[in-house]
Amino acid sequence: MPGDGRSVTVPSPPPPGAISDDWSHRLSRDLTAICGFDGIIRWASGSWEDDLTSSAGTLVGRHFLELVHPEDVEISAAALRVAVNGDDQTKHLENRCRAADGEYRWLHWSWAADPEEQLLYAIARDITERKLADMRLVDSEARYRLMAENSSDAITESNREGVFNYVSPAGQTVFGWRPQDMVGRDIYEFIHPDDVEGLRAGLHDLLTDPGVLTISARFRRADGSYRWLESTGQQIRDSDTGKLLAVIGNTRDVNARRTAQDALTRQAQTDPLTGTANRTVLTDRMRGALLRLERTPGTVAVLLIDLDHFKRVNDSLGHRVGDEVLVATAQRLVAACRPSDSVARYGGDEFVVLAEGLTSAEDVHELAERLVVVLREPFQVSGPMPGDEQSLLLTVSVGVAVTTRADQPVEDLMHEADLALYRAKDRGRDRHELFDGELQARALRRLGIQRALRLALAGQDMYLLYQPIVRISDGQVLGAEGLLRIRDGAGGALAPGEFLTVAEDTGLIRELDDWVLRQALADQTSFRAVDPALFVGINLSYRNVSAGQFAEWVTTALTDAGLPGTALRVELTERALLDPAGPSVAGVQRLRNAGVRVGLDDFGTGHSSLYSLQRLPLDFLKIDRSFAQDVAPGSRQAAIVRAIVDLAHAYDLEVVAEGIESPEQLAGVEQIGCDSGQGWLFSQPLDAADYRRLLLTQHSRPTARAAGDTEQVEPPVGIEPTTYSLRVNRSTN
Repeated sequence: MPGDGRSVTVPSPPPPGAISDDWSHRLSRDLTAICGFDGIIRWASGSWEDDLTSSAGTLVGRHFLELVHPEDVEISAAALRVAVNGDDQTKHLENRCRAADGEYRWLHWSWAADPEEQLLYAIARDITERKLADMRLVDSEARYRLMAENSSDAITESNREGVFNYVSPAGQTVFGWRPQDMVGRDIYEFIHPDDVEGLRAGLHDLLTDPGVLTISARFRRADGSYRWLESTGQQIRDSDTGKLLAVIGNTRDVNARRTAQDALTRQAQTDPLTGTANRTVLTDRMRGALLRLERTPGTVAVLLIDLDHFKRVNDSLGHRVGDEVLVATAQRLVAACRPSDSVARYGGDEFVVLAEGLTSAEDVHELAERLVVVLREPFQVSGPMPGDEQSLLLTVSVGVAVTTRADQPVEDLMHEADLALYRAKDRGRDRHELFDGELQARALRRLGIQRALRLALAGQDMYLLYQPIVRISDGQVLGAEGLLRIRDGAGGALAPGEFLTVAEDTGLIRELDDWVLRQALADQTSFRAVDPALFVGINLSYRNVSAGQFAEWVTTALTDAGLPGTALRVELTERALLDPAGPSVAGVQRLRNAGVRVGLDDFGTGHSSLYSLQRLPLDFLKIDRSFAQDVAPGSRQAAIVRAIVDLAHAYDLEVVAEGIESPEQLAGVEQIGCDSGQGWLFSQPLDAADYRRLLLTQHSRPTARAAGDTEQVEPPVGIEPTTYSLRVNRSTN
């Protein structure tokens, strides 16, 4: 067969030019021709007509070069000369030959020579489509290279191992290396150690997925510095075999953008003052630590750290010094903890350490005690003059909660640490305490109280009792203090000290105070029908008062009840009025302008001081029951209370004595000048109906007697006689 390197003998008959179609088809379905050494075509197959629309008859007798594109004549003539010179090896040639329509098509020629017959046997195959594809590819590659050479992004070509085969000129700017210094080198030579595994995983995904992949990593420049680069990679494979030919990368410098993103991320995840993790990040880390307990049993410890009396630092030395202390505290905590521990600022002067992998209770105590000790060391802070330093001693209290449960809620763990922290403070501060069974029982009790509060608010399972307040001079009932009581669901009642604390901590105190205010005013309408001069007193939580707008809330309730301001007394603790310039004091003044009388409750306890009497806009004060316990004439206690009463009177304040339980106590508070009082000597707290019957009974009888007399008022049916033991004036004035 032509093209296999052997001589071919044309069958005879028929002579060349008259070869039968059968012979032609047997010879080849490609373009087949026989021509002499002179280049004249002697015979052509019928396939010429099929592919080039040139019949054999129009080709025979013509010189071979007549069909060739002028630009290909020279190489075609050279090929003919080689064949004529008697080389019996098969030769190949690619050229363009003109078709009958005048267009040129690319042909691939293979031939063999017969020197004896002086004939050339040639087979041609139409390769126009392939040739055009090749030329398009070359053109595409040229354009691609042109773009690569002029792109501001670095264009790279590498093999599957990540070795660079090509780096565009922009690599000098993007990578910080000359392109020729990168070719032949492994990409991992240039990647930051912390980013190698991520890049390796990304390239693995790229080689197994035909899609486009974008990878970010820090790239080492020739000067040793690192910059963030972002590369978009795509694999190139052979369309026939599927073999990977190259990985093409388009890389740009994203250092400025990434640096800005990292700064925003740090800002979102860290405390801006101390640089430690913030509460959000701490919560996420706690959840992660608990989830890890599902796979690997162990221990998670949370240590809640609070600087003792830190408010004094801000108040006395200023917030700048306070900030210095907080920063130094964070630094000491980080230095004292293990690298695997997380240190976070939880808020204000509170920090949290999250520790995993502690193997024993001793490890937990050791860590907590280490934190207490390192924070006992004096802090060096700014002095009063620029450049000065002063030494500041502080201590910390630490509450520790430990769990081995993966299903432990983060909120519960923090609450346990908080309970332990408060026990550390109760036991003298400068120490650590571990959450245990006792605190657990207290926490359960607290949850029970909270549940009872919510049920009471939802079902109105609460009520008011009224304890009369009487004028000491004549025993006249002036009004009563409303006392909230809540049923515990088991037939008893919750202790006010317990449920008020829980209500304040859980935010339910506003609903409780609102209910008390409106219920007291509703009952007061009935009480004032007996005596229009009566008042009802209520206590307002310091949280509601310090939140502001409480004056408007109270006056609105008075308006809704149709009562004047004089029908109400409001009792506050000094805690609610600590800031004389704050909204609380301004709200008190608005209440007084509306006719509401405002007083200070439990004077002599907590923050109460004589200074409060002159700086706060008040109408009365209540002396704590502890002062009424021992006011015998000539006693030191009596002298103290008399001084308080005299000072209060100097400021035109009414003085109410609480907790009067015996005639001796009554005589004592009367002698030192108290204006009114309340206590079990006069009456136990009564429900609204019994208090109203008391009022009716008092107003149905005269209250004045001769000097030295007392009157035992007959109570309503069903009420113990001692309940209504109302004392009448003992003087003759």
